[in-house]
Amino acid sequence: MSASITLGELRAAYRRTSSRIYRILEDGYDFSAENSIIEALNRDALIIDAAFFVLVFGQIENRLNELAARKVAMDRRHTLREQKLERRLGLALHGRDHKTLRDDIARWYNLRNDAAHGERLENYDIDAVLGRADQLDAMLRE
Repeated sequence: MSASITLGELRAAYRRTSSRIYRILEDGYDFSAENSIIEALNRDALIIDAAFFVLVFGQIENRLNELAARKVAMDRRHTLREQKLERRLGLALHGRDHKTLRDDIARWYNLRNDAAHGERLENYDIDAVLGRADQLDAMLRE
């Protein structure tokens, strides 16, 4: 992954950013800030989490594409990105050993679409998503 953002850089940026927001939130609670301020800060935290979720999922997709490309003939590699996620998941992570990883990524795919469009933001477990990205990274190095 040449000039792209590394998982370590994403992890560090997320920790710095989210810790600042949560510190501000704690101050708001400590000083009994108005509900509207607390709600705005909670919304900010959710937006930051959604943004990082989309970024990390993009990293997962890059790694999936690379793993899947290893399984197909050279002449079909250029069309791989156009394939549905399920197809790329099946190519990259086939077999029973990877079922949980495939299931997590498939579930996150819909969450990623919603987050990318600013719709139905949820609470995201960024550490879990980064952990799965790390797993894919390790598979690429094998």
